[in-house]
Amino acid sequence: MSRIFKVLLSFCLVFCLLPSYAFAANTTYELDELGMSIELPSDHVVFTRDIKANDPNLSAYGLTKDGLSSLMQERSIYLNAWDEDINYEIIVTMLDSPFEDYNQFSDTSLSAFVSALDTEYAGLGITMIRSEFYQHSQAKFAKIYISQPNNGETAYGLQYHTVYDGKAINITLQSYSGKIDSSKEAVLKKIVDTVHFDTEPQFNPPPAQTEAFTYTDPTSGMIFAVPANWVEEPMFKEREFIDVKFVSNLEEGLAIIFASEDMLSDGFLEESGVSGFEKLLVSRSALDNSMLTKADVAAMYGESESAVSMVTYGNKEYFIYETVQSGSAYGMTVKVPMTILVRCENGFMYMFQFCGTKDNPYYGDFVALLNSVKYPVVQDTHKQSGGIVFVAVVAVAIVIVILMTRRRKKRKNNQTNMLPQNPNEVSVPVPVKTPISAEPETVSVPALFCHKCGCKLESGSRFCHKCGTMIPTKEE
Repeated sequence: MSRIFKVLLSFCLVFCLLPSYAFAANTTYELDELGMSIELPSDHVVFTRDIKANDPNLSAYGLTKDGLSSLMQERSIYLNAWDEDINYEIIVTMLDSPFEDYNQFSDTSLSAFVSALDTEYAGLGITMIRSEFYQHSQAKFAKIYISQPNNGETAYGLQYHTVYDGKAINITLQSYSGKIDSSKEAVLKKIVDTVHFDTEPQFNPPPAQTEAFTYTDPTSGMIFAVPANWVEEPMFKEREFIDVKFVSNLEEGLAIIFASEDMLSDGFLEESGVSGFEKLLVSRSALDNSMLTKADVAAMYGESESAVSMVTYGNKEYFIYETVQSGSAYGMTVKVPMTILVRCENGFMYMFQFCGTKDNPYYGDFVALLNSVKYPVVQDTHKQSGGIVFVAVVAVAIVIVILMTRRRKKRKNNQTNMLPQNPNEVSVPVPVKTPISAEPETVSVPALFCHKCGCKLESGSRFCHKCGTMIPTKEE
Protein backbone atom coordinates (compact mmCIF):
# COMPACT_ATOMS: atom_id res chain seq x y z
CA MET A 1 0.00 0.00 0.00
CA SER A 2 1.52 3.32 -1.04
CA ARG A 3 2.15 6.05 1.52
CA ILE A 4 -0.30 8.46 -0.20
CA PHE A 5 -3.05 5.83 -0.13
CA LYS A 6 -2.48 5.27 3.60
CA VAL A 7 -2.82 9.00 4.28
CA LEU A 8 -6.06 9.23 2.30
CA LEU A 9 -7.45 6.21 4.12
CA SER A 10 -6.61 7.72 7.50
CA PHE A 11 -8.49 10.89 6.52
CA CYS A 12 -11.52 8.83 5.55
CA LEU A 13 -11.50 7.01 8.88
CA VAL A 14 -11.32 10.29 10.77
CA PHE A 15 -14.27 11.74 8.88
CA CYS A 16 -16.33 8.60 9.46
CA LEU A 17 -15.70 8.80 13.21
CA LEU A 18 -16.74 12.46 13.54
CA PRO A 19 -20.23 12.99 15.05
CA SER A 20 -22.91 13.50 12.45
CA TYR A 21 -24.08 16.86 13.83
CA ALA A 22 -20.77 18.38 12.81
CA PHE A 23 -21.90 18.18 9.20
CA ALA A 24 -25.55 19.08 9.65
CA ALA A 25 -26.60 21.70 7.13
CA ASN A 26 -26.90 25.25 8.42
CA THR A 27 -29.08 28.08 7.30
CA THR A 28 -27.71 31.63 7.34
CA TYR A 29 -29.88 34.46 8.65
CA GLU A 30 -29.09 38.10 7.88
CA LEU A 31 -29.99 40.41 10.76
CA ASP A 32 -29.54 43.76 9.03
CA GLU A 33 -30.53 45.93 12.02
CA LEU A 34 -27.78 44.25 14.04
CA GLY A 35 -25.26 44.45 11.22
CA MET A 36 -24.57 40.74 11.46
CA SER A 37 -25.41 37.29 10.13
CA ILE A 38 -25.77 34.06 12.08
CA GLU A 39 -26.14 30.39 11.15
CA LEU A 40 -28.44 27.86 12.79
CA PRO A 41 -28.96 24.15 12.05
CA SER A 42 -31.54 23.66 9.30
CA ASP A 43 -33.63 21.32 11.48
CA HIS A 44 -34.36 24.15 13.92
CA VAL A 45 -37.55 26.20 13.89
CA VAL A 46 -36.45 29.79 13.30
CA PHE A 47 -38.30 33.09 13.24
CA THR A 48 -36.85 36.51 12.47
CA ARG A 49 -38.69 39.83 12.29
CA ASP A 50 -39.24 39.15 8.60
CA ILE A 51 -42.07 36.72 9.37
CA LYS A 52 -44.03 35.36 6.42
CA ALA A 53 -47.77 35.11 6.97
CA ASN A 54 -47.82 31.66 5.33
CA ASP A 55 -44.94 30.25 7.38
CA PRO A 56 -46.18 26.72 8.27
CA ASN A 57 -44.41 26.86 11.64
CA LEU A 58 -46.81 29.55 12.83
CA SER A 59 -49.86 27.31 12.79
CA ALA A 60 -47.81 24.27 13.85
CA TYR A 61 -46.96 25.96 17.14
CA GLY A 62 -50.21 27.88 17.59
CA LEU A 63 -48.67 31.25 16.72
CA THR A 64 -49.79 34.17 14.58
CA LYS A 65 -47.67 36.63 12.63
CA ASP A 66 -49.07 39.68 14.45
CA GLY A 67 -48.75 38.10 17.89
CA LEU A 68 -45.18 36.94 17.34
CA SER A 69 -44.15 40.23 15.72
CA SER A 70 -45.53 42.20 18.68
CA LEU A 71 -43.68 39.96 21.14
CA MET A 72 -40.40 40.36 19.27
CA GLN A 73 -40.78 44.13 19.14
CA GLU A 74 -41.70 44.36 22.80
CA ARG A 75 -38.73 42.26 23.96
CA SER A 76 -36.15 43.53 21.43
CA ILE A 77 -35.92 40.05 19.86
CA TYR A 78 -34.51 39.78 16.35
CA LEU A 79 -34.28 35.98 16.08
CA ASN A 80 -36.11 33.25 17.96
CA ALA A 81 -35.41 29.55 17.38
CA TRP A 82 -35.77 26.15 19.03
CA ASP A 83 -34.85 22.56 18.33
CA GLU A 84 -37.41 19.99 17.18
CA ASP A 85 -37.94 18.57 20.68
CA ILE A 86 -37.99 22.03 22.29
CA ASN A 87 -35.17 21.10 24.68
CA TYR A 88 -33.83 24.61 24.34
CA GLU A 89 -34.55 27.97 22.74
CA ILE A 90 -32.11 30.34 21.01
CA ILE A 91 -32.88 34.05 21.34
CA VAL A 92 -30.99 36.97 19.75
CA THR A 93 -31.74 40.42 21.18
CA MET A 94 -30.30 43.90 20.62
CA LEU A 95 -30.45 47.30 22.32
CA ASP A 96 -28.50 50.49 21.72
CA SER A 97 -25.44 50.87 23.97
CA PRO A 98 -23.57 53.92 25.31
CA PHE A 99 -20.35 52.04 24.53
CA GLU A 100 -18.92 51.36 21.10
CA ASP A 101 -17.13 48.03 21.21
CA TYR A 102 -16.21 45.59 24.00
CA ASN A 103 -12.92 45.02 22.17
CA GLN A 104 -11.90 48.40 23.54
CA PHE A 105 -12.26 47.22 27.16
CA SER A 106 -9.75 45.27 29.19
CA ASP A 107 -10.96 42.20 31.06
CA THR A 108 -10.63 44.15 34.32
CA SER A 109 -12.84 47.04 33.22
CA LEU A 110 -15.30 44.77 31.47
CA SER A 111 -15.60 42.54 34.55
CA ALA A 112 -16.76 45.56 36.54
CA PHE A 113 -19.44 46.44 34.00
CA VAL A 114 -20.61 42.85 33.61
CA SER A 115 -20.96 42.63 37.39
CA ALA A 116 -23.51 45.45 37.13
CA LEU A 117 -25.77 43.10 35.17
CA ASP A 118 -26.25 41.11 38.37
CA THR A 119 -28.43 43.88 39.80
CA GLU A 120 -30.26 44.39 36.52
CA TYR A 121 -31.04 40.69 36.17
CA ALA A 122 -32.12 40.39 39.80
CA GLY A 123 -34.76 43.04 39.10
CA LEU A 124 -36.12 40.75 36.39
CA GLY A 125 -36.12 37.68 38.63
CA ILE A 126 -32.99 36.28 36.95
CA THR A 127 -29.98 35.00 38.90
CA MET A 128 -26.50 35.49 37.46
CA ILE A 129 -24.58 32.36 38.43
CA ARG A 130 -21.14 33.24 37.04
CA SER A 131 -19.45 34.78 34.03
CA GLU A 132 -16.29 34.53 31.95
CA PHE A 133 -15.01 35.99 28.69
CA TYR A 134 -14.90 34.52 25.20
CA GLN A 135 -12.93 36.01 22.33
CA HIS A 136 -14.80 35.53 19.07
CA SER A 137 -13.00 36.10 15.76
CA GLN A 138 -14.45 39.62 15.72
CA ALA A 139 -16.22 40.36 19.01
CA LYS A 140 -15.40 40.08 22.69
CA PHE A 141 -18.22 38.29 24.50
CA ALA A 142 -19.10 37.97 28.17
CA LYS A 143 -20.30 34.41 28.65
CA ILE A 144 -22.95 34.53 31.39
CA TYR A 145 -24.64 31.60 33.13
CA ILE A 146 -28.13 32.43 34.45
CA SER A 147 -31.20 30.80 36.00
CA GLN A 148 -34.80 31.85 36.69
CA PRO A 149 -38.09 30.39 37.97
CA ASN A 150 -40.26 28.71 35.34
CA ASN A 151 -43.67 27.26 36.27
CA GLY A 152 -42.54 26.03 39.66
CA GLU A 153 -39.19 24.78 38.39
CA THR A 154 -35.85 26.38 37.52
CA ALA A 155 -34.90 27.18 33.95
CA TYR A 156 -31.22 27.60 33.12
CA GLY A 157 -29.65 29.77 30.46
CA LEU A 158 -26.33 30.60 28.86
CA GLN A 159 -25.87 34.00 27.31
CA TYR A 160 -23.16 35.42 25.06
CA HIS A 161 -23.26 39.19 25.60
CA THR A 162 -21.29 41.76 23.62
CA VAL A 163 -21.28 45.37 22.47
CA TYR A 164 -20.33 45.81 18.82
CA ASP A 165 -20.72 48.92 16.66
CA GLY A 166 -22.68 50.63 19.45
CA LYS A 167 -25.15 47.76 19.82
CA ALA A 168 -25.60 45.57 22.90
CA ILE A 169 -26.25 42.08 21.52
CA ASN A 170 -27.26 38.96 23.43
CA ILE A 171 -27.27 35.42 22.01
CA THR A 172 -28.96 33.28 24.63
CA LEU A 173 -29.68 29.56 24.96
CA GLN A 174 -32.59 28.95 27.33
CA SER A 175 -32.69 25.31 28.45
CA TYR A 176 -35.98 23.50 29.07
CA SER A 177 -34.36 20.15 29.86
CA GLY A 178 -32.23 20.79 32.91
CA LYS A 179 -28.98 22.58 33.57
CA ILE A 180 -26.59 23.82 30.90
CA ASP A 181 -24.42 20.77 30.23
CA SER A 182 -21.45 20.37 27.90
CA SER A 183 -23.64 19.38 24.94
CA LYS A 184 -25.76 22.54 25.20
CA GLU A 185 -22.61 24.63 25.66
CA ALA A 186 -21.21 23.10 22.48
CA VAL A 187 -24.42 23.86 20.56
CA LEU A 188 -24.41 27.52 21.52
CA LYS A 189 -20.68 28.00 21.00
CA LYS A 190 -20.95 26.56 17.51
CA ILE A 191 -23.79 29.00 16.70
CA VAL A 192 -21.90 31.98 18.15
CA ASP A 193 -18.82 31.08 16.13
CA THR A 194 -20.85 31.45 12.93
CA VAL A 195 -21.66 35.09 13.71
CA HIS A 196 -20.20 37.53 11.21
CA PHE A 197 -20.36 41.30 11.65
CA ASP A 198 -20.52 43.59 8.63
CA THR A 199 -18.02 46.07 10.08
CA GLU A 200 -14.51 45.58 11.39
CA PRO A 201 -13.92 45.47 15.16
CA GLN A 202 -12.60 48.57 16.90
CA PHE A 203 -9.53 48.33 19.13
CA ASN A 204 -7.62 50.84 21.23
CA PRO A 205 -4.13 51.83 20.10
CA PRO A 206 -1.30 49.78 21.65
CA PRO A 207 -0.34 50.96 25.15
CA ALA A 208 2.83 52.88 25.91
CA GLN A 209 5.66 50.89 27.47
CA THR A 210 7.23 52.24 30.67
CA GLU A 211 10.18 51.16 32.79
CA ALA A 212 10.24 50.04 36.41
CA PHE A 213 10.96 52.72 39.03
CA THR A 214 11.42 53.09 42.78
CA TYR A 215 8.75 54.63 44.99
CA THR A 216 9.56 56.09 48.41
CA ASP A 217 6.81 56.45 50.99
CA PRO A 218 7.04 60.02 52.34
CA THR A 219 5.37 58.98 55.60
CA SER A 220 7.71 56.20 56.71
CA GLY A 221 10.63 56.21 54.27
CA MET A 222 9.81 52.67 53.13
CA ILE A 223 10.74 51.98 49.47
CA PHE A 224 9.64 49.47 46.86
CA ALA A 225 10.06 48.88 43.13
CA VAL A 226 7.08 49.54 40.87
CA PRO A 227 7.25 47.02 37.98
CA ALA A 228 7.54 47.97 34.31
CA ASN A 229 4.33 49.14 32.62
CA TRP A 230 2.84 50.45 35.86
CA VAL A 231 2.59 54.20 36.37
CA GLU A 232 1.53 56.46 39.23
CA GLU A 233 -1.82 58.06 38.51
CA PRO A 234 -3.38 61.06 40.25
CA MET A 235 -6.64 60.16 41.94
CA PHE A 236 -9.83 61.86 40.81
CA LYS A 237 -11.01 62.90 44.25
CA GLU A 238 -9.76 63.23 47.80
CA ARG A 239 -8.69 59.87 49.18
CA GLU A 240 -8.25 60.24 52.92
CA PHE A 241 -6.96 56.72 53.43
CA ILE A 242 -4.80 56.28 50.32
CA ASP A 243 -1.29 57.54 49.62
CA VAL A 244 -0.67 56.47 46.05
CA LYS A 245 -2.24 54.53 43.20
CA PHE A 246 -0.43 52.77 40.35
CA VAL A 247 -2.28 51.70 37.21
CA SER A 248 -1.32 49.21 34.53
CA ASN A 249 -0.46 50.41 31.04
CA LEU A 250 -1.33 46.97 29.69
CA GLU A 251 -4.61 46.29 31.49
CA GLU A 252 -6.95 49.26 31.72
CA GLY A 253 -8.68 49.57 35.08
CA LEU A 254 -6.17 47.42 36.96
CA ALA A 255 -4.67 49.19 39.99
CA ILE A 256 -2.28 48.69 42.88
CA ILE A 257 -2.96 50.94 45.87
CA PHE A 258 -0.66 51.69 48.79
CA ALA A 259 -1.24 53.46 52.09
CA SER A 260 0.73 53.91 55.30
CA GLU A 261 -0.06 55.54 58.59
CA ASP A 262 2.11 56.58 61.49
CA MET A 263 0.46 55.09 64.56
CA LEU A 264 2.31 57.60 66.73
CA SER A 265 1.15 60.62 64.76
CA ASP A 266 -0.93 63.19 66.60
CA GLY A 267 -3.95 62.57 64.37
CA PHE A 268 -3.90 58.83 64.88
CA LEU A 269 -3.44 59.16 68.63
CA GLU A 270 -6.17 61.74 68.97
CA GLU A 271 -8.57 59.44 67.12
CA SER A 272 -7.50 56.64 69.43
CA GLY A 273 -8.09 58.75 72.54
CA VAL A 274 -4.42 58.78 73.61
CA SER A 275 -2.97 61.84 75.33
CA GLY A 276 0.43 63.39 74.67
CA PHE A 277 1.55 62.00 78.04
CA GLU A 278 0.68 58.46 77.02
CA LYS A 279 2.44 58.98 73.71
CA LEU A 280 5.70 59.33 75.63
CA LEU A 281 5.30 55.80 76.90
CA VAL A 282 4.86 54.10 73.53
CA SER A 283 7.78 52.37 71.84
CA ARG A 284 7.78 52.10 68.04
CA SER A 285 9.41 48.70 68.15
CA ALA A 286 6.45 47.35 70.13
CA LEU A 287 3.99 48.41 67.42
CA ASP A 288 4.42 45.55 64.98
CA ASN A 289 2.53 42.61 63.51
CA SER A 290 2.61 40.73 66.82
CA MET A 291 0.02 43.10 68.29
CA LEU A 292 -2.57 41.98 65.72
CA THR A 293 -4.42 38.71 65.21
CA LYS A 294 -6.43 37.43 62.26
CA ALA A 295 -9.55 38.23 64.24
CA ASP A 296 -8.38 41.85 64.70
CA VAL A 297 -7.72 42.32 60.98
CA ALA A 298 -11.02 40.66 60.10
CA ALA A 299 -12.87 43.02 62.45
CA MET A 300 -11.04 46.04 61.07
CA TYR A 301 -12.33 45.34 57.58
CA GLY A 302 -15.67 43.74 58.38
CA GLU A 303 -14.63 40.27 57.22
CA SER A 304 -14.88 36.84 58.83
CA GLU A 305 -11.78 35.56 60.61
CA SER A 306 -11.66 32.52 58.32
CA ALA A 307 -11.15 34.84 55.33
CA VAL A 308 -7.86 36.16 56.74
CA SER A 309 -4.61 34.21 56.37
CA MET A 310 -0.88 34.86 56.52
CA VAL A 311 1.55 35.14 53.63
CA THR A 312 5.24 35.98 53.37
CA TYR A 313 6.86 38.19 50.73
CA GLY A 314 10.40 39.49 50.90
CA ASN A 315 10.88 37.73 54.28
CA LYS A 316 8.08 39.84 55.75
CA GLU A 317 4.78 38.40 56.97
CA TYR A 318 1.46 39.99 56.00
CA PHE A 319 -2.19 39.50 56.87
CA ILE A 320 -4.02 38.84 53.59
CA TYR A 321 -7.60 38.41 52.49
CA GLU A 322 -9.72 38.64 49.35
CA THR A 323 -12.98 40.52 49.18
CA VAL A 324 -15.42 42.11 46.75
CA GLN A 325 -16.13 45.83 46.99
CA SER A 326 -19.19 47.54 45.50
CA GLY A 327 -19.55 51.05 44.19
CA SER A 328 -20.94 53.15 41.36
CA ALA A 329 -19.58 53.83 37.88
CA TYR A 330 -21.56 55.35 35.02
CA GLY A 331 -24.64 55.19 37.22
CA MET A 332 -24.33 51.42 37.66
CA THR A 333 -23.60 49.37 40.76
CA VAL A 334 -20.45 47.42 40.00
CA LYS A 335 -18.48 44.86 41.98
CA VAL A 336 -14.69 44.67 42.00
CA PRO A 337 -12.60 41.83 43.52
CA MET A 338 -9.77 42.94 45.81
CA THR A 339 -6.73 41.33 47.42
CA ILE A 340 -5.58 43.24 50.50
CA LEU A 341 -2.42 42.87 52.60
CA VAL A 342 -1.79 44.52 55.97
CA ARG A 343 1.39 44.76 58.01
CA CYS A 344 2.49 46.76 61.08
CA GLU A 345 6.17 47.53 61.64
CA ASN A 346 8.02 50.13 63.71
CA GLY A 347 4.87 52.02 64.58
CA PHE A 348 3.56 52.23 61.01
CA MET A 349 0.54 50.44 59.58
CA TYR A 350 0.94 49.53 55.87
CA MET A 351 -1.73 48.44 53.40
CA PHE A 352 -1.19 47.07 49.88
CA GLN A 353 -4.20 46.44 47.66
CA PHE A 354 -4.45 44.70 44.29
CA CYS A 355 -7.53 45.21 42.15
CA GLY A 356 -8.07 41.52 41.45
CA THR A 357 -7.52 38.02 42.80
CA LYS A 358 -4.50 35.70 42.86
CA ASP A 359 -5.51 34.08 39.55
CA ASN A 360 -5.26 37.42 37.74
CA PRO A 361 -2.54 37.22 35.03
CA TYR A 362 -0.97 40.42 36.41
CA TYR A 363 -0.83 39.27 40.04
CA GLY A 364 2.83 38.39 39.51
CA ASP A 365 3.59 42.11 39.18
CA PHE A 366 1.99 42.67 42.57
CA VAL A 367 4.08 39.88 44.10
CA ALA A 368 7.24 41.37 42.57
CA LEU A 369 6.42 44.73 44.15
CA LEU A 370 5.88 43.13 47.57
CA ASN A 371 9.13 41.17 47.34
CA SER A 372 11.00 44.41 46.66
CA VAL A 373 9.78 46.27 49.78
CA LYS A 374 12.52 47.62 52.03
CA TYR A 375 11.25 48.67 55.44
CA PRO A 376 13.20 51.43 57.22
CA VAL A 377 14.83 50.95 60.58
CA VAL A 378 13.21 53.58 62.79
CA GLN A 379 14.68 54.69 66.12
CA ASP A 380 12.39 55.59 69.02
CA THR A 381 12.56 59.40 69.09
CA HIS A 382 11.02 59.87 72.54
CA LYS A 383 13.61 57.98 74.57
CA GLN A 384 15.54 60.26 76.90
CA SER A 385 19.04 60.01 78.27
CA GLY A 386 19.23 57.99 81.41
CA GLY A 387 17.77 54.88 79.81
CA ILE A 388 14.04 54.81 80.37
CA VAL A 389 13.77 51.04 80.32
CA PHE A 390 10.14 51.08 81.36
CA VAL A 391 9.04 52.06 77.80
CA ALA A 392 9.13 48.52 76.50
CA VAL A 393 7.26 47.30 79.57
CA VAL A 394 4.47 49.84 79.30
CA ALA A 395 4.16 49.85 75.51
CA VAL A 396 1.95 46.81 75.14
CA ALA A 397 -0.52 48.08 77.75
CA ILE A 398 -0.74 51.48 76.07
CA VAL A 399 -1.24 49.92 72.65
CA ILE A 400 -4.10 47.85 74.04
CA VAL A 401 -5.65 51.06 75.37
CA ILE A 402 -5.30 52.61 71.91
CA LEU A 403 -6.87 49.67 70.15
CA MET A 404 -9.64 49.19 72.67
CA THR A 405 -10.59 52.85 72.34
CA ARG A 406 -10.70 52.53 68.57
CA ARG A 407 -12.89 49.45 68.88
CA ARG A 408 -15.55 51.55 70.53
CA LYS A 409 -15.54 54.18 67.82
CA LYS A 410 -18.16 53.96 65.15
CA ARG A 411 -17.15 53.83 61.53
CA LYS A 412 -17.31 57.34 60.11
CA ASN A 413 -16.80 58.27 56.49
CA ASN A 414 -15.31 54.86 55.70
CA GLN A 415 -18.31 53.51 53.85
CA THR A 416 -18.30 56.30 51.27
CA ASN A 417 -18.65 55.07 47.72
CA MET A 418 -15.07 54.87 46.46
CA LEU A 419 -15.71 53.82 42.87
CA PRO A 420 -15.20 56.66 40.39
CA GLN A 421 -17.39 57.77 37.55
CA ASN A 422 -14.52 57.09 35.18
CA PRO A 423 -13.97 53.52 33.90
CA ASN A 424 -10.21 53.97 34.24
CA GLU A 425 -10.51 54.18 38.02
CA VAL A 426 -12.49 51.08 38.96
CA SER A 427 -10.53 50.19 42.08
CA VAL A 428 -12.18 50.43 45.49
CA PRO A 429 -9.73 51.67 48.13
CA VAL A 430 -10.06 50.16 51.58
CA PRO A 431 -9.45 52.51 54.51
CA VAL A 432 -6.59 51.79 56.87
CA LYS A 433 -8.21 53.62 59.77
CA THR A 434 -11.27 51.38 60.10
CA PRO A 435 -11.63 50.73 63.84
CA ILE A 436 -11.27 47.29 65.35
CA SER A 437 -14.45 45.99 66.95
CA ALA A 438 -14.11 43.75 69.98
CA GLU A 439 -15.11 43.54 73.60
CA PRO A 440 -13.27 45.99 75.92
CA GLU A 441 -10.43 44.60 78.00
CA THR A 442 -9.25 45.52 81.48
CA VAL A 443 -5.73 46.98 81.45
CA SER A 444 -3.46 47.42 84.44
CA VAL A 445 -0.92 50.23 83.99
CA PRO A 446 2.43 49.69 85.79
CA ALA A 447 4.19 52.27 87.92
CA LEU A 448 5.39 55.40 86.08
CA PHE A 449 8.87 56.75 85.65
CA CYS A 450 10.24 60.22 85.08
CA HIS A 451 10.28 60.92 81.34
CA LYS A 452 13.51 62.95 81.74
CA CYS A 453 15.81 60.97 84.03
CA GLY A 454 14.06 57.60 84.22
CA CYS A 455 13.77 57.54 88.01
CA LYS A 456 10.83 55.58 89.39
CA LEU A 457 8.10 57.85 90.73
CA GLU A 458 6.10 57.46 93.86
CA SER A 459 2.35 57.15 93.43
CA GLY A 460 0.70 60.56 92.99
CA SER A 461 4.00 62.46 92.62
CA ARG A 462 3.77 65.80 90.83
CA PHE A 463 7.57 66.26 90.67
CA CYS A 464 10.49 63.87 90.26
CA HIS A 465 12.28 63.63 93.60
CA LYS A 466 15.61 63.12 91.79
CA CYS A 467 15.74 65.77 89.03
CA GLY A 468 12.76 67.94 89.97
CA THR A 469 10.97 67.61 86.61
CA MET A 470 7.24 68.32 86.79
CA ILE A 471 5.17 65.24 85.96
CA PRO A 472 2.05 66.01 83.88
CA THR A 473 -1.18 64.28 84.75
CA LYS A 474 -3.12 62.32 82.16
CA GLU A 475 -5.61 65.16 81.90
CA GLU A 476 -2.74 67.58 81.20
